[in-house]
Amino acid sequence: MGALAVPGIAVRFNPNGGMLDRVAIPAGGRTIEPLHRAPWLDTPEDVPADAAPHLRWLAGDFFCAPFAKPDVEPAPAHGWAANGVWAPRGRATAADGALTATFELDHAILGGTLAKDIVLRPGHPVVYQRHVFTGGTGGIPIAHHAMIRVPGGARLSFSAKDFGGTPTTPQESVPERGRSILAYPQRFDDLSAVKLAAGGTVDARTYPYGNAHEDFLTLFDPPAAEIGWSAALAKADGFLFFAVKDARLLPQTSLWMSDGGRHYAPWLSRHTAVLGIEESCTHYGDGNRLSAAANDLSRAGYRTAVTLSPEEPTVVRYALGAIPADPAWSVVADIALADGALVITDAGGAATRG
Repeated sequence: MGALAVPGIAVRFNPNGGMLDRVAIPAGGRTIEPLHRAPWLDTPEDVPADAAPHLRWLAGDFFCAPFAKPDVEPAPAHGWAANGVWAPRGRATAADGALTATFELDHAILGGTLAKDIVLRPGHPVVYQRHVFTGGTGGIPIAHHAMIRVPGGARLSFSAKDFGGTPTTPQESVPERGRSILAYPQRFDDLSAVKLAAGGTVDARTYPYGNAHEDFLTLFDPPAAEIGWSAALAKADGFLFFAVKDARLLPQTSLWMSDGGRHYAPWLSRHTAVLGIEESCTHYGDGNRLSAAANDLSRAGYRTAVTLSPEEPTVVRYALGAIPADPAWSVVADIALADGALVITDAGGAATRG
């Protein structure tokens, strides 16, 4: 593990899989740690020998390339970006105290290299990240796989979305192994009315909303969007998690809802109240080949893969952070930049600057 810190924020980085294993933000006399860590991290013997390596280190946030199924070139699930080793390539501290740590993946991806910059700024409760593909040829689905755990529940909100949907097949369909409760496939206009497999709907703006289930859906940004954001107000757990992205390369938000719905190892029904807020570019996690090909979404103008170029680097920008939950807040209505500061506004009009 590697430690990165500036006044106001500290990160523990696992070079295995490039995991942000821990993010700690001191605030109000306590320390906020918004990100999830898998319950089996201290008992690696619980992880089957044939599992994708990233499951052994599952924590925090990591970058997927390709996202989900790697069916173009051989790799474990979520690609070598999530399963390989990230070697340090240097640290630099700027005049303003900002720390930049650079890492490089030990595997090529579609013939190119992949580097990661983690940037921490004094007084900013934010981890800024850049992933840079240099060289390479072809299309690839990608995602940041950020995970929070909210046993006390969270109210979710997002920048503008055109629609949402679920993949063709559920996460779990064999009762002995686990279960999913959403209807697959489906398309919906609003998270407040997502269809259930058993009939009726659920308001997925609040999580958890069920029990003993494993589900996945994707929300699609308008094709012209340039900046997007996601927020989870976890009042009972004491924090507001937020993420800001370059929506031109991460034009979707995929939600992985893991609430005790997998009974087999290493999950063993104990992976509960976990929410992946995964800023992505994919065809519902259906794999590299389908996401990079002409498909129903891309023909409608929704990008489902990033195209690598041997001539131009491809730069993916993303940031995540957390602040204490304001007891008076109900739901985040907007996140915007103003005069170099991040302004988060509640539906009631109250705002905070970070």
